[in-house]
Amino acid sequence: MTDKTNYINEVSLRYANALILISKKGGLKQIQNDFESFIKLIETNKNLKFIINNPLINVIKKSRILENVCKAIKTQKTFLGFVKTLTKHNKIVLIEKVFSQFNKLIDIKEGVTEVHLTTSKKLENEKLKQIEKIISQKIDCKVKLKKKVDPQIIGGIIIQIDSFMIDNSVRSKLSQNFT
Repeated sequence: MTDKTNYINEVSLRYANALILISKKGGLKQIQNDFESFIKLIETNKNLKFIINNPLINVIKKSRILENVCKAIKTQKTFLGFVKTLTKHNKIVLIEKVFSQFNKLIDIKEGVTEVHLTTSKKLENEKLKQIEKIISQKIDCKVKLKKKVDPQIIGGIIIQIDSFMIDNSVRSKLSQNFT
């Protein structure tokens, strides 16, 4: 990883940690919901994304705009203060990365393991639930599936948990037979 990537990850993790610490015990779920709503709005509103990422818009103006956005989607004061702090310190551009780190920290706190599942085609919800249940039983913890469809694997499935990977794809089987 580059120094810049390390810096971004470190800063995002620190802000995510800070948000968890300032969230009241019962209010963490509401903060998570507020954060998710805010991120969805950024993803769907090009103007908002432009404002957040534009270094030419001064901090005060950006802060006022984001405050109005937070009030419009009825976020808690804690989350509003968090957004203002990110803006004041010129870290609002990292909001999506902070959101990712925030969710990872909550998963760790709740004992949830992220499992990356790659298939050649989209699976039905019932099949996904079955796979999630089996993996959860095998590794003896709660599981959050991150699904990815990659037609390049031809068929089968690839399961990745942290640095451990099970590649049972047709592509890998074919490449093993031809090497």
